[in-house]
Amino acid sequence: MSKRNPNKQNIFEFDEQGTNEVSEQILNSYNSGFIGEGTEQTESSSTEG
Repeated sequence: MSKRNPNKQNIFEFDEQGTNEVSEQILNSYNSGFIGEGTEQTESSSTEG
């Protein structure tokens, strides 16, 4: 395994289509109820005790 060159400059590209796909996946997860279930339990447990 070779060591990485710390002086090498990384190149990052912005991909509009990729950004839109990820945003759509996150929104779909949120709208389906998958995201937010854990936070609801945490909030309710902190107010009960």
